Parts: sequence; C-alpha cells; structure tokens
Amino acid sequence: QRENVWTTIAVESKDQLRQRMAWALSQILVIVKDGIPSQDRNTEMFLQYYDIMVRNAFGNYFDILKEISYSPLMAMHLTYLRSTSTAYEWQANRIVAFADENYAREVMQLFTIGLIRLNMDGSPVRDPVTDMPVATYTNDHITSFAKAWMAPLS
Repeated sequence: QRENVWTTIAVESKDQLRQRMAWALSQILVIVKDGIPSQDRNTEMFLQYYDIMVRNAFGNYFDILKEISYSPLMAMHLTYLRSTSTAYEWQANRIVAFADENYAREVMQLFTIGLIRLNMDGSPVRDPVTDMPVATYTNDHITSFAKAWMAPLS
C-alpha cells in the first residue's frame, strides 16, 4: 500500500520538482523497512517520514536532520528509541550504562561529514607524516554526541 500511495503522488502531482527532490533526499536519509519491528511497519508512519522530505525539499539540510532526528521511525531504525543517558541509568537503576552510539555514528558517517576529510576538489586530506587519509571524527566525538543527544531525552 505504501508504494502505491507514493507512486500515485509522484506520478500525478503538479509539483514534480519537489517530488523528485523529496525522493532524492529519501535515498540519502534512508529508513530500511527491515530495521523496523514488524508491528510498527504501518503505512502512515512511513508516509509521515517521507513528508519530512517533501516539506523540506527546497529548505536547508539542518531542518531535515532535525526533523528526522525526532522521527519515531528513525528512532526505531537507528536504535535510539528508549536509549537513556548514563546519569539517568545511575539515578534510576544504580548501573553504569552508556547512551546508544548508533545514531551519533550514522549522522556523522552517512548523513553529514563522512569518514574522510576532503579537500575542496574532493580528494582526501592526507596526514603529512603517514600519508594516510585524515578521519573526520574520532570515537570520542561519537561518544560525546551520543551523550548530548540522550541528555534532553532522559
């Protein structure tokens, strides 16, 4: 049913450029159906997620990232649904547990800066000593982002 609704809108809509931009964005900010528990795979949830792309097709990327970050579908897909901060776990359960780092990693690796720092011409920045490509972030960045993301939710 989800595919039928999308096809009808994409083919018959008067705003073809917006629809094509939304589709392109949905190919970058992907939700994989198999990453969603089967009881939560209703059409409406996926259409609401896709509507984020439609609404922001001509907007800025930050607004899209903000909206998808608060999407329940993305929370299920990238496993931060019900993740809690270390402070919350300590206060509530007296255990040391760390915030889920999956979303933090995916935002940096897939949705924004990528793995390797690039020059303006797209070639990799290389370390002058080792001649190896320079990473854009470290595990400390991921851990910090995960902590910052979970703080307001706990």
